[in-house]
Amino acid sequence: MPTIVMTKVRDQNHEKDVRAKILSFLTKLTEDDTSVGLHIEKMVNAADKRARTGRVDLGLRAVLYLLETGETEKTYVYAGTWEHDEAIARAKNRVLRVNPVNGVAELIEVGAPSMSARVAQYSRAPESSAEALKAPAQRVLVELEYRESDLVEELGLTPQLAAELMAAVTAEDILELADTMENEWQSAALLGLAVGDAVHQIRQDLGFDADTESGRTTEGTEHSEDEELVRSLAHPASQMQFKPIDGADELRRAIEGQDFSAWRVFLHPEQRKYATRNFNGAFRLSGGAGTGKTVVLLHRANHLQHQHPQARILLTTFTRALAANLSRDLERLNPEVRLNDRLGDAGIQVRGIDALAASVRDRAGVDFGDVAQQVLGHRVDRGATYRPNSDGWKEAVQDVDTELPTEILHPTFFEAEYLQVILPLRLTTREAYLTVRRPGRGVALDRKKRAQVWSIVQHYRDNGRALGRLSFAEVAEIGAAWLEREHAAAGAGTGLADHVLVDEGQDLTPSHWKLLRAIVPEGPNDLFIAEDSHQRIYGHQVILSRYGIRIVGRSRRLTLNYRTTEQNLRFALGVLDGAEYQDSESEREGLDGYRSARLGPRPILRPAATDAEQYDQAAELICEWDELGVNPGTIAILVRTNKTAQLVRQRLDERGVETVLLTAAKRNESRPVVLTMNTAKGMEFSHVLLFDVSQSSMPLAWLTDRLAREEANDLLLRERSLLYVAASRARDVLAVSWKGDASTLLEGSLAHGDDELEEYEIREPGETAPRVL
Repeated sequence: MPTIVMTKVRDQNHEKDVRAKILSFLTKLTEDDTSVGLHIEKMVNAADKRARTGRVDLGLRAVLYLLETGETEKTYVYAGTWEHDEAIARAKNRVLRVNPVNGVAELIEVGAPSMSARVAQYSRAPESSAEALKAPAQRVLVELEYRESDLVEELGLTPQLAAELMAAVTAEDILELADTMENEWQSAALLGLAVGDAVHQIRQDLGFDADTESGRTTEGTEHSEDEELVRSLAHPASQMQFKPIDGADELRRAIEGQDFSAWRVFLHPEQRKYATRNFNGAFRLSGGAGTGKTVVLLHRANHLQHQHPQARILLTTFTRALAANLSRDLERLNPEVRLNDRLGDAGIQVRGIDALAASVRDRAGVDFGDVAQQVLGHRVDRGATYRPNSDGWKEAVQDVDTELPTEILHPTFFEAEYLQVILPLRLTTREAYLTVRRPGRGVALDRKKRAQVWSIVQHYRDNGRALGRLSFAEVAEIGAAWLEREHAAAGAGTGLADHVLVDEGQDLTPSHWKLLRAIVPEGPNDLFIAEDSHQRIYGHQVILSRYGIRIVGRSRRLTLNYRTTEQNLRFALGVLDGAEYQDSESEREGLDGYRSARLGPRPILRPAATDAEQYDQAAELICEWDELGVNPGTIAILVRTNKTAQLVRQRLDERGVETVLLTAAKRNESRPVVLTMNTAKGMEFSHVLLFDVSQSSMPLAWLTDRLAREEANDLLLRERSLLYVAASRARDVLAVSWKGDASTLLEGSLAHGDDELEEYEIREPGETAPRVL
């Protein structure tokens, strides 16, 4: 039975009926490749003797490469389905080979025209190509001190491509050239060059230096060309583009779901490394929005279960809705994955962090109320209900008469003080609070102020006890205390999980981290944390080492964005300009090296003078996208507040545009959706309109009113992060509207120079054609 290897190629978004025909063809091919009905034909005068085509229907043919590694062992590399003449042409002029430098499998077009014509088309240099060659100081790779010989001899690029790259005038020229590459490893290498990565770093990222058997002949052992090709398909960089299909079910999922170019089939070598590597302890994987952290997390969960079928694996994230998305995507990745609902059982359990805390509470039973004594200073009833961490502080502040200054006498301050200091340190008395250190809290408190702060905290706790309510953070902290007590009694090395994987780690509270630390004992592959400090939109910064999670020396960052286009990415990153972020070990979290794997249209700016004009423009824009054939379910209008979301839906409905109001991160396939920027966390859409990013609307003025400077600065940082999250939800097209003056948070994004990738399409009310800003 032949093996099928799927190839990631461009222009393969076939209609449903065509996908069904492709599936039927490939299924028959795996059953009997000698069947006359397949019409497998060897190409005459082809550049590659392995090239074949097969009949999908009367007008379509599949391009194949036949690798024979034994008398009966056959591998067909499926390189796409095309119209008859194009399929014949592609099969004749493309060679499947092993790159002689890096050992990666690749498709090479023989006799392709020089790329200089393409460079000339996209180059924005005023001088001709000949003049550009006379001015090496203006050539970007020359300025960065790359050598043409290194591009050929170290990376494996063709001499022709290396010469064209050395002649490129700007980094954007290289990005546009990368977007035309037929091989994924080439695109990735060019993206690295565009942002100035060292050649040795590009080799390392793509796994060229990995200890692998693929693509190279073992010394003293002779292999045929076909055997070398089969071996090279296992190279980490080859797997960005080529994927062997295991069985009929996987073939069907790949074709019907159009997934052979999707995240669950093809991984970048860097992603694959973190998904499968063993770590001696906790590991942190950071990276900007769209860099594939969650993808790595899902593949790692699947890998761990495959390696250890009886392992207890916990996959958790910040909200219930995001956990539901993780569970769905995990089953899409592997329909045979073993999921479970009971904490401590073998298999993979996927839960939101607060639901996880609730399950620990249920497991503790009556002991939970007893352990609360050491956390809160009093027992709790098993029937206590849950409340958000922010609830109750306003009433407590108003009820207690103190002399605290206005900037401290604020619910936001008290919520943060409780979550960051009092609760994780399990302070139950005024005396303990008077002497404890408060690391990370910018607002200084003398003994008198601390005593008054404690009076309000105690009142908050008394109210909660009287009403029979616990905050989510309190449930997590009590759960952690109970688990610690159980472990102390049972001995070291006990726990409820062998491996814990955390998504959206930047939003977890100290009590969440203490709970996770108590669930899984320290050891190899105990905690794998995916987070992005730039996307912290809920909680305060947390230093993991304070809670027994040591990641020093075990922290890496992803920089290649797969979701958004380069234009949209730059707009989103512009929102972060001028702000300083720190990671979970108090190190500066920079933006260096972030780049996108795709190019696209410039962001659309829609300023308006009034609310009515802004609604009119939003309706017009959605109608334009509809006329262009955009799937309505992939269009989103993101707003700052729930009130605005309701109003936008109503006003668009009045203008004949039907939308769906989303209150949770779930999919909709029928109509455009309206949702808050917070709700959009963890989601993505093809077309996004950021609505009313006005000076009067964002940041929300009341958030920082009468708040201490340190607290206000952190809230403004989170507002900036929220807008960054929202802008990075757009895969293809991003539009931004505002009335009056644009939000100050957009200053970095709206700044532009001579770089075409930072120009935007702007249309004032009443204009029928866009201008370029």
